[in-house]
Amino acid sequence: MFKNLFFLATIQLVISLAFAIVLAFLAYKVIRMVLEKFYLITLDNMAFAYFISGVLIGVGYIISGAIQPVLNMVRIQIQQSKDTWDWIFPSAKYVIIFAFVAFIIALLNTVLGVFLFTKLTKNTNEFEEISKNNQAVGLITGVIIVVIALFVRDSTILLLESMIPYPKHFQ
Repeated sequence: MFKNLFFLATIQLVISLAFAIVLAFLAYKVIRMVLEKFYLITLDNMAFAYFISGVLIGVGYIISGAIQPVLNMVRIQIQQSKDTWDWIFPSAKYVIIFAFVAFIIALLNTVLGVFLFTKLTKNTNEFEEISKNNQAVGLITGVIIVVIALFVRDSTILLLESMIPYPKHFQ
């Protein structure tokens, strides 16, 4: 029993680190590329730093919710495998799918959240203000993304749980 728990904990640690590093980096690069291209925002801008911090916290929070469904799926694959290592390729396929779905949801959450927030605040052009280094606007916009992520995470987890190939007797 101890070996199984240690093995699953190790798998969870590896998956968590991979998700955190790869997906947070991708989110950072995508958001930074878009904002630098369309709004000429540079890295020395503190308002941008506040905004991107909110984006990374929000994206990280949503994606962290994918870890438990992934681990549940790996456990099921291990239990159903006939050979010792038969579970690796089916599990890897689902890990990649779950990571992709969680990443897309996190990015859509960010884009949609910022879009709707900027539409609701008609008197302020948030990205123009962020490009002028208006730190208050950068901070508030970043926090809005975090708040939206707090609401979206549970739905993301439920969506991913629905994608797990449970054995017939569990359905």
